[in-house]
Amino acid sequence: MRKNTIWLLLILSSILIIVLFYIFAGEEEVLREEDGPAYSIYTSIFPIYELARSIAGEDNMVQLVVPSGAELHSYEPSPRRLAGLEQADIFFYIGLDLEPWAEGMARLLNNSGVRTVELSAYLPLLRIEETGVEEDHYDDYHHGVYDPHVWLDPENMKTMAAVIRDELIILDPEKGERYKANYESYAGKIDELLAEYDEVLRKLNQDTIIVSHAAFGYLARRYNFRQLSVSSLAPHGEPTPGNLARIVDTAREKKLKYIFLEPHLDRKMVEVIAREAGLEILVLNPFIGLTEDERENNEDYFSIMYKNLENLKKALVDADG
Repeated sequence: MRKNTIWLLLILSSILIIVLFYIFAGEEEVLREEDGPAYSIYTSIFPIYELARSIAGEDNMVQLVVPSGAELHSYEPSPRRLAGLEQADIFFYIGLDLEPWAEGMARLLNNSGVRTVELSAYLPLLRIEETGVEEDHYDDYHHGVYDPHVWLDPENMKTMAAVIRDELIILDPEKGERYKANYESYAGKIDELLAEYDEVLRKLNQDTIIVSHAAFGYLARRYNFRQLSVSSLAPHGEPTPGNLARIVDTAREKKLKYIFLEPHLDRKMVEVIAREAGLEILVLNPFIGLTEDERENNEDYFSIMYKNLENLKKALVDADG
């Protein structure tokens, strides 16, 4: 009798476990259907990461390959990060030799069925000789034909946002309306930013700025000013003595008051020029990532670009030419 009771209890316990399994499995399946997760989206650099997160929303997992603030031109992803890329559903990158590892990786990913998108292919590009980089900088860093810092013109960010929207709709058509709404919200912010830039920089009293490195060519083209760079398109390029002398001479000739420093770069060379030419140092942020303080303050592309505008106004509008 006791033996039968034990068997009965074992059978009832098994039935209970099976019932509970299906109940919780069913609940988990419902949650999956309602919430996503959906797709694994990889982005090469921080500006594209922030952009993709804005369009994709929280339903998708957006990953960044190059850490925020890392040196873009020389960064090499770890084998672990590259292995993660192979599991992606889609990979967005700039191209133009900005991420030297990305173009070869894109070919491998395409062969394994991962969709890759080179965003610069959709943009009006700026040739290096139009950026203000001196010829004796060209050997500092082989950088291809075009300036890769496309995101520093807000109009380019808007175009890339539209490309990401369209790619995500192809990948996940069920959430197409959500991606469209996210894009419209983002594009509206871009339009407001552009209107502010257009208003402030519509009439310049100075036509030249001195920058740490030549990242601002697209913005300079848009608003008709010239950037004179201490280093080349690569932020850690070494300036030649001849280039430094030209910068100091130009600063004196044009009666410039400011020199721009990037928050991620060493101040030493900029401080040397500032002392020699009697210049005040201001920040011009190329938005390659966020510092710890900027993250704590919830900074983003828009807040950084508005701060850039304040300092550009000092150098180009408020200053006497």
